Amino acid sequence: MVQGPIKRPKDAIAPLTGVVETDWSPFSFTMNWQFTRTNAPVRFENGEPFCHLMPVRRGELEAVEPELRLLSEAPELKRLHDSWGASRSRFNTDLREPGSAAQAERWQKTYHRGVTPDGVPGAADHRTRVKLRPFAKAGGAS
Repeated sequence: MVQGPIKRPKDAIAPLTGVVETDWSPFSFTMNWQFTRTNAPVRFENGEPFCHLMPVRRGELEAVEPELRLLSEAPELKRLHDSWGASRSRFNTDLREPGSAAQAERWQKTYHRGVTPDGVPGAADHRTRVKLRPFAKAGGAS
């Protein structure tokens, strides 16, 4: 998947996203952008990222079977979501209180810590960072 650089909005232009098969293809591809305002200069500085590549296995996206459901159909999940919503609201209110625990903590870290609003561990393999392998050097050079 090819898309604009993550967390790098650019004024007057928006990146377009596409899926390009690169495992077999000898072709180059283009990173496409759409202007969002006329007569506005857009400049990419030397060394500035202009696209983000996200590996996606062929057929992976088509294999997903999305389904919309009401949260109320899963009472325990709804309870946890409502609990989180109330906790988030309290935390944001407390952030405005000088010297509060929320100010000391600065941001809620339940997801970061991999626990539910009740403090129960979530997924056993929860990660907050993914360490990707660097691009291999051409010709096997290191």
